[in-house]
Amino acid sequence: MIRTWWLNLSEEKKIQIGLIGKLAVIMLCATLYGFGGIESKWLRRFLMPSIAVGCMYLYSRDWRCFIQLPFWMGALSQGYGAETLWLKTLNRGLYGVSSGIASSGKFIIDRNWFLLCFQIILLISAYIIFGVWNPFPSARAEETILGLFQVAIPILGAKRKD
Repeated sequence: MIRTWWLNLSEEKKIQIGLIGKLAVIMLCATLYGFGGIESKWLRRFLMPSIAVGCMYLYSRDWRCFIQLPFWMGALSQGYGAETLWLKTLNRGLYGVSSGIASSGKFIIDRNWFLLCFQIILLISAYIIFGVWNPFPSARAEETILGLFQVAIPILGAKRKD
């Protein structure tokens, strides 16, 4: 019954349902990133990128997604705190560069330079602006939105291998 229903859907509706699934995974990953900022660092450093890469693989069916996983875990294991403004800005910028490159591994493999550059610039900007001058009412909101930025472009940018 479900199979018949799925086969009768238009291609556009199938794509939209797939996007809903991706958005659910993005929200889960952002939540894990936020909770990982409270105490359980493994949620942010290991579980969140594993789920994101797993989602990217399920959508793209390209095993090369898994190449970026250890780099992403390593990038998320860096510290980025500091006492002075200039050092905090520098550390956040370096964190944005490394996590931007690590989260964009599939874009490097696919030579999608636009999304690669966009992801790196997005993460550098977000980590400096939100991390140094947090405009949100709490650190929880800041870390959750940073988690969203970590995964949204890589997951939404995953496409089937030709």
